[in-house]
Amino acid sequence: MASTPRIHGLNVGVTDIGRWREQDEVHLPERVSRPQPFLPQPQALDAILRRETLDERLSRHLIPKTLDPDLLQAPVLSAIRQALQERMLAQIPVATASERAALESAAALLAVECELDETIQEALAVLLRG
Repeated sequence: MASTPRIHGLNVGVTDIGRWREQDEVHLPERVSRPQPFLPQPQALDAILRRETLDERLSRHLIPKTLDPDLLQAPVLSAIRQALQERMLAQIPVATASERAALESAAALLAVECELDETIQEALAVLLRG
């Protein structure tokens, strides 16, 4: 019959401190500082729980933050297009050949935009009249 080793007592190790001196506790900090309490950041939590929709993200990328709010009004934007087209047409006689071609094409694009603005304004006026 094989003999099984007996397990001796499990009380091995430090069981008692027989001699304690004040110098033994030098490694401990003098005063216990409280840890900073956990304060949740609501902005970070909202960013996770209430994510922006695709429409909100796209509009943020398409409309610059430094945009003048007056430019979002249709009459102001139409007036700016017309003024810009007039300036470009005024610069064509003094421009070089390559500049002239660029100014003419840009003025043509602005003319199309101005025509579309007028068409939209007329259509909206008809709708509002009923």
